[in-house]
Amino acid sequence: MTESAKTTRGRPDYNGLSPQVAAVEAAREKLGRDLDTLNTEVRAQMGQTAEKTAWKVAATAAGVLAGVAVRKGIIAGWKALKHTDPPTNPAARETQLSEALIWTVATSIGVGVARLVATRGVAGAWEKATGHLPPGLQEVSA
Repeated sequence: MTESAKTTRGRPDYNGLSPQVAAVEAAREKLGRDLDTLNTEVRAQMGQTAEKTAWKVAATAAGVLAGVAVRKGIIAGWKALKHTDPPTNPAARETQLSEALIWTVATSIGVGVARLVATRGVAGAWEKATGHLPPGLQEVSA
């Protein structure tokens, strides 16, 4: 406080600017509260983003591993039943249509079911570990 500042009712007058100084102080306090609220909201959003990313990585990894394992099993089953390698390109003209269809249906159903089972398994493990369903599954199951 400078020497020229007078006091009015125990508060400095600041050469007649007391109302403006009080308004600035109130605005600073409100800004501080708003920044604290924003900081809390941003941290919560970052946590949700990290959780969504972790879930996507876990579900994708489980699905890919299950798909690869089942596909290898289907290839082994094809070789055991047909005593030939499965079609490498079912769309090729030299591949018999019946073999192309059987291969496509078998791999599509097998890999699709494996991915579903793996994703559900990871979702169950996620729920057991965290106490709630993975992000994106909460809205669907309600």
